[in-house]
Amino acid sequence: MTKEEEQFLKKFGEQIRRLRKEKGMTQADLVFEAKVHGNMIGRIERGERAANLLQLHKIAKALEISVEELFEFKE
Repeated sequence: MTKEEEQFLKKFGEQIRRLRKEKGMTQADLVFEAKVHGNMIGRIERGERAANLLQLHKIAKALEISVEELFEFKE
């Protein structure tokens, strides 16, 4: 993975964390609502894991936002 890709995943993870906290959710809440694997949200938020399209859809739905809104952050 390139440095640029690592930075993108980190920024994306920060965005997920911010959106989750705005909704007053814990990581466990989001895991439950999105129906994703137990450690998936933490790994995404830390920039350790890239979510696939289906996971993005589930996360956005659980946060009650559009998939596009997941990417509304400054690079």
